[in-house]
Amino acid sequence: MLPRMLAALVLTTAVLFAVPTPAATAAVTCGGTNIALNRPATASSSENGGLLPAKAFDGNTGTRWSSAFSDPQWLQVDLGTAQQLCRVALRWEAAFARTFTLQGSATGAAGSWFDLVPAATGASGTQTIDVTSATPARFVRMTGLTRATRYGYSLFELEVYPTVVPPTTSAAWPTWGGGPGHAGVNAGERTLGNANVAGLHRLRLTAGNIDSPVAADGSAYGVIGAGQLAAVDLATGAVRWTSPASSEFALRFTTPATVGNGLAFGGTLTGWVRAYDTATGAERWAARIDGNQLFHAPILVGDTLYAKGDAQGDNTLIYAFNAATGAVRWTRELTGYTQATLTYDSGRLYLAGGNSGLLSAVDAGTGAVLWSVPVMSTQVQYAPVAAGGRVFLPGALAAYDGATGRLLWNRGGGYSFPAVLDSTLYGVDFSTTPPTLRAIDPATGTDRWTFSQAGPAITNSFFSAAPVLANGVLYVNLGRVLAMDPATRQVRWTGPEGATSGPVVADGRVLIHTGEGLGVYGL
Repeated sequence: MLPRMLAALVLTTAVLFAVPTPAATAAVTCGGTNIALNRPATASSSENGGLLPAKAFDGNTGTRWSSAFSDPQWLQVDLGTAQQLCRVALRWEAAFARTFTLQGSATGAAGSWFDLVPAATGASGTQTIDVTSATPARFVRMTGLTRATRYGYSLFELEVYPTVVPPTTSAAWPTWGGGPGHAGVNAGERTLGNANVAGLHRLRLTAGNIDSPVAADGSAYGVIGAGQLAAVDLATGAVRWTSPASSEFALRFTTPATVGNGLAFGGTLTGWVRAYDTATGAERWAARIDGNQLFHAPILVGDTLYAKGDAQGDNTLIYAFNAATGAVRWTRELTGYTQATLTYDSGRLYLAGGNSGLLSAVDAGTGAVLWSVPVMSTQVQYAPVAAGGRVFLPGALAAYDGATGRLLWNRGGGYSFPAVLDSTLYGVDFSTTPPTLRAIDPATGTDRWTFSQAGPAITNSFFSAAPVLANGVLYVNLGRVLAMDPATRQVRWTGPEGATSGPVVADGRVLIHTGEGLGVYGL
């Protein structure tokens, strides 16, 4: 065995095998992290006790897995959660596969496997294979069909790379909380900063009076009138389009909007999810979450739209839709109901369970429940906020490990929805008079600094006091909307009082809803 191993180690020619892939979209990229590294592995056989399956996933090209000397043989890895995959790299020892398959599965069960790529032809060295299947997979299996040598199949490493949604690069605010994790951050804003935010002034009041707006591509989206979904031009304040006016609950929207991929999404009181073309307002698809009501915004992650419905006093249904077509990818029923939206981070959906008293994590690829933990009654009324591998619950502010559900810290008190960026969490503490803005270490729950000032009472406090971070400026409603430099705690701008929802920062504008309507502020 030594001669063939040495031959492989000195091999310098890498063989590239690729199959055609669909055209890339701006929404996703191929990740650079090998998500199979050190994950649990199994195989149909091993040549001996030193050539075990785990050796192909240890990141060490000096160790390897080798099978028995017969056909067929397989090697598989459990990625932990189902994810959409973009690439697999196979680093063959001299005993490579002449032909083989690469398959994925959400469960690993018999009959659940599907092809990640068509059957492949192998070659000694390194093969990099682009995945053509868009179906998420938790398990990845290489099955060797015919051997190239009289020995078994042998791999130094089998690497798996995920399709990922990149950080926001536009200056949009596409969903409630700014993104599917609701972390209150606009990473793409470049127009407004600490150097010029003092020049903000109200440009106009918009028509339509959208509360809890989202914004993208120069328009605000939300619910107006008798439950119509609408798009409003932020440059003129005029309504660009509305969904049909109707007395039918199936057409009356009750949720904030979510926008992305050229579509605006909303939900109705009778459980309908509807998608409209953002340019024209034409309805593209409609699908129903059976027997449930929709109270809060769906969330968009890549090409999947997640929505949930609640039957009051009953259970919650989560649906994963193909965002382009409305086709159902999976459903999951959970105990208890809540009117809060879903939250997404790192391949997991999070849900605070209302009357169930649970915080739950669900695999975003399959709908499988990953964990559920009991939380305080004051922590399950609102949507979680997820960032940096942690999940934060407003109300009695607490932090949980996103992978395990382990409680990290609990501050108690009464807090707004927080904003989380890098190493700092910002939240408004209502247990003091006047309310206190706190900068908190998200790892420990300890204060970094505090700020307060007297002002009018905060309306709709848990929602309207949610801080927002954009281009180094912290926006927060402490009775009046303030823009401040969090590094110095210097207030750069003081805005209106009476905000009924949190400020939205998008495309060089700040949107603030008060009793007068939706105000557009800019330079």
